[in-house]
Amino acid sequence: MKTARIVAHRGACLTAPENTLASLEAAIALGAEVVEFDIRTSRDGVLYVFHDETVERTTNGAGRLADMFSSEIDLLDAGSWFGAGHAGERVPRLETFLDACAGRIATYAEIKDADPAAVRDMLAARGLLAEAWTFSFDQAIRAATRAQVPDFRRMVLFPQVGSVAAAVALDASILEFHLGDLTADRVAEAKAAGLITQMFYAGADEDVFEHAVRCGVEQMNIDHIAVFRRVEARVHAQAA
Repeated sequence: MKTARIVAHRGACLTAPENTLASLEAAIALGAEVVEFDIRTSRDGVLYVFHDETVERTTNGAGRLADMFSSEIDLLDAGSWFGAGHAGERVPRLETFLDACAGRIATYAEIKDADPAAVRDMLAARGLLAEAWTFSFDQAIRAATRAQVPDFRRMVLFPQVGSVAAAVALDASILEFHLGDLTADRVAEAKAAGLITQMFYAGADEDVFEHAVRCGVEQMNIDHIAVFRRVEARVHAQAA
């Protein structure tokens, strides 16, 4: 059995405030091979690593990020909500975040609201494109990515496409499963079709992690990294 690649969801989001440089550094320290992050665009066209449409949940500001100028976003405190030790953490500009990734960790860029060509070019400029991939819940962004930047690897979700054949027809590189649709047969079929298999799971249920390991999932997009590695090691020891 091979060990799965760890994709740190929004960075090491249980250790540091999500989608910040602190969460990126924590993910690297935990041994994650990939960092997942979200991208949005400010009113004046600057790309930021940020998840929500509005800034209230994870900063001391208010309103839609898309309505704010970069000069305003750069002043937000994106760490105090998580803990006093992270007070003053900033919402990172995408260029700054990618500079910190280069040569250290691979990237999974989820585009919430941004030009996929601009994201692709920023990754390429830092030597990150070959290992990077992208996804968006926005159908228009998914279509634009496929049409405009075909060299930017794309992920699709099994719940959206419904079959391995559909993922292949969409020229996807990665197929992500969720708890309700993950089976060993589907994973094997996806691998045989040349797709990389991934599971997203934000919880910490060891039975779920064991199921993923036994199904042979190649990448785990997760929050609870240490729990998964412990379960994975136990399953591998049992199989040895």
